[in-house]
Amino acid sequence: MGSYRLLLAILVAISHMGITVVGLNVGVIAVISFLIISGFVMTSLIERNYRTPESIHRFYVDRVLRLYPQFLLYLIASCAVIYFLLPGTPQATELTLKNIVANLSIIPLGFYMFEAVGTGILPPAWSLGLEMCFYLVIPFLIIYKARGPAFALSTVVFLIACLGLINTDVYGYRLLPGVLFIFLCGSYLYRAEAKGLVIAAGTTAAAALMFLAIMTGVIPRLPFNAEVTAGIALGIPAVFLLSKLKFHRIDELFGNISYGVFLNHFVVMYFFRAFWPVEYSTLTVTAVLVLSFLLSGLSYYCIERPALKLRHALRTGVRYGDEQLQRVEVTV
Repeated sequence: MGSYRLLLAILVAISHMGITVVGLNVGVIAVISFLIISGFVMTSLIERNYRTPESIHRFYVDRVLRLYPQFLLYLIASCAVIYFLLPGTPQATELTLKNIVANLSIIPLGFYMFEAVGTGILPPAWSLGLEMCFYLVIPFLIIYKARGPAFALSTVVFLIACLGLINTDVYGYRLLPGVLFIFLCGSYLYRAEAKGLVIAAGTTAAAALMFLAIMTGVIPRLPFNAEVTAGIALGIPAVFLLSKLKFHRIDELFGNISYGVFLNHFVVMYFFRAFWPVEYSTLTVTAVLVLSFLLSGLSYYCIERPALKLRHALRTGVRYGDEQLQRVEVTV
């Protein structure tokens, strides 16, 4: 699944450089697959290592150790590039102590639409705020077997948002109540039993039908409702099929650099913007991606790998027979 995650990170990056496909924002479609993958892997992680209420705090520490090392690196790098190379820009106005502290907290990034924090320093990181909200609730949903009611309630919120009865972008894409069911589709795919497969397959079919209805005008096209439904319809089958593949070292390598690419491409874009007005031609897009890959490789091996030992020390009761899942857990 590592190659797929790198592809998703690339799609997010190119979407921020203004590239669309048949009028669709491919970055949004990619984010939906990230949510499905997160649901799948967090369920694996909890069931294998953090299955009791007493271990939930260790799960949270595990997630902090996963998200923060590279996030802190690229947040600092972005602040430095903006401060020294982009003075007088809208991004520079966000370099206040209050805003930087809010960024460091990560969770406020998921509520930027309520002016909880500015997102100009590291724009892709808003979705990490959403991820953190999911991390807060998923152990309880699994341990106390509450995924079903949560799935149903979230689906209702999403449908109301998708139809435009409440803000479609905010409640149908950005906030946890409207997308929790997407995370949970991934959760149901882990060791999927008949019930889970039916839920995932039914969600896939419903999303595909809604996408067609949106694109044909039966349902009004509102901010990102086409992309979110397309992401669900494509992402669930992709994650299900890819989770069946055997481990490969090249796939692991691609997975290792995917998180860095997701975080650092804006730092690279800001750096280029400082020296010349960037028009994102094939050449400049390629240059951004290549530099992003190189930086991500360095940050993974120099910054993230040392944190892996601490994460492994937190985990107990790991079964070593399922090598692929263990390696996916390491890099997600």
